[in-house]
Amino acid sequence: MAETPEERKARRRRWWRELIIILAVIVIVRAFVLEVMLIPTSSMERSLLAWDLVVVSKLPYGLRLPRVLLCIPFIHNKIPFTGIPSYLDWIVLPYKRLPGWKTVQRGDILVFNYPADDVMPNDPILGPVEIPNLKENYVKRCVAIAGDTVEVRAGNIYINGKPAFEPRYVQYRYYVRTKEPLTERILLPFGFRPEGSSNYNWQRISNYEAYLYAPPLIIEAFQKTYASSIDTLYRTILPDTFRMPQMYPHHPEAFPWNLDHWGPFYLPRRGDTITLSPQNLLLYRRLIEGYEGHTINEVNGQIYIDGEPRQSYTFEMNYYFVMGDNRYNSLDGRFWGPVPEDHIVGKPLGVLLSIENFRARWDRFLRAVQ
Repeated sequence: MAETPEERKARRRRWWRELIIILAVIVIVRAFVLEVMLIPTSSMERSLLAWDLVVVSKLPYGLRLPRVLLCIPFIHNKIPFTGIPSYLDWIVLPYKRLPGWKTVQRGDILVFNYPADDVMPNDPILGPVEIPNLKENYVKRCVAIAGDTVEVRAGNIYINGKPAFEPRYVQYRYYVRTKEPLTERILLPFGFRPEGSSNYNWQRISNYEAYLYAPPLIIEAFQKTYASSIDTLYRTILPDTFRMPQMYPHHPEAFPWNLDHWGPFYLPRRGDTITLSPQNLLLYRRLIEGYEGHTINEVNGQIYIDGEPRQSYTFEMNYYFVMGDNRYNSLDGRFWGPVPEDHIVGKPLGVLLSIENFRARWDRFLRAVQ
């Protein structure tokens, strides 16, 4: 029996209603429950690989409510393939987080907004992003929580003066010299990529020398397999006299820190009070002005916060310190300092799919994140 014009109109209305409902559910889930994120770099190598597509839960640490109402759904902060923002900052709501069922723990892998996106933009074309929720998503491992004193000493992390937890696949840099030429045939079985890979994990110095970026357990296996062929193999550590001005807090004269020697640095808890000394101001000015929204001025040795003379300051948020498991190829807290609580997005649950050089890595599909 032929469909009447009224039935065709009713079917079209149902189709549009169903599409709108589906889109609304997707928007709600993405905004409040789960989000899919592509890992862009190898900073979490071998725990999470570049081009892993991971599912991120926004609920464990408490749902952070959206702050910008005028934005394009499904798009994070810019229209793809352009530098055009996908949002309007005409209405920005205050930071609010609902209760979660756990707190951030040392060793957790965190998804968070890149804190320095307002001063060192992740995307130079897009430029600085001021609103925390719209800063670029990053993923690293939390090594210290609010109330901890963190320090990197000779390449090893110390929390409150004690050696910190080290993940199974933490990667250090090793120097190796062999008696026979180093070839891909020797290195590939141990997870080292072909030479020239965009996400390299070894670096040739000569036919017989290279830097290897790998976990200690991989290096032990490599050393055992090629014991007779290895002339020299040791972990490389920068001397504490080597200054890297790009390290936070970017004052090498007062804090001559580098990748292997960083800190000590106390991570403020909400309610902690510090004395506003010149030394503390170098360490914490970024937190007070950049994350907690106050203005600091110094006049004739007197410190003013929001125009009021102050001798001390009480923090309004908790702060965390994160590092990549790939310690020598990671833009992390050593470069831009602690992560404020209002920048935390959630926790990665698992890898949906994974590719490399346009080929599927089938062994990583539907794999839980450790």
